[in-house]
Amino acid sequence: MKRRKINLFTAIAFGAIIIFTGCSKDDGAIPERITIEDVPVISTNLEAGGTAANITFGNQAAFQGKFKVGLFFPGAAAPAKVDIVVRKNGSAGNVKLYKSDVTALPANFTVTAAEIVTLFGAPLALNDTYDFAPDIYVGAKKYEAFPAVGLGSGAGVSGMSSVGFGEFVRFTVRN
Repeated sequence: MKRRKINLFTAIAFGAIIIFTGCSKDDGAIPERITIEDVPVISTNLEAGGTAANITFGNQAAFQGKFKVGLFFPGAAAPAKVDIVVRKNGSAGNVKLYKSDVTALPANFTVTAAEIVTLFGAPLALNDTYDFAPDIYVGAKKYEAFPAVGLGSGAGVSGMSSVGFGEFVRFTVRN
C-alpha cells in the first residue's frame, strides 16, 4: 500500500515537472518567435468603359479590357509595390509579366488583344482565358498571384466576393 502511494506521488510530481518546464513565456496563440507580416488585401476588378470580359475572336482589334487594381480596405497600408501578371488558360506554368513596379494604388489598366498576343508570342484562340492579377511585394517577400505550387496571393479569400473583392480579372476569347 505504501509502495503504491510512493509510485502515485512520484508520477504526479514527474507530471508536474514536465508540465511546468514545458511552458514558457513564448507560448500562446502566436508565439513570439513567429513573425506575422501584414499583407494588404488587393482587389482586381473590371472597370466600366471597357469592352466586356470577352474578347471577340472575329474582332480582336476592338478589344479594350479595362480593370482596376487597388486596396480592398481604404486606408490600409499599401505594399511596397505590385507587379501585374497574366496567366494563360489557368496554367501556373504560363504566367507573363504585364506591368512591373506599380507603386500607386488604385491603378487602372487597359489591355488590348495585340498586347496579349505580344506577351505570349502566339495568336489568340477560341476559349483561351487570360487572368490578370497582382504579385504583391511586402518587405523582402513576394506573394505571387499564380505560384507554380500552392495557392496564390488572393486565393482562398472566402465571403469577400459578395462585397466587391476580385482575386483576378479574366478575359475569355469567344465567337
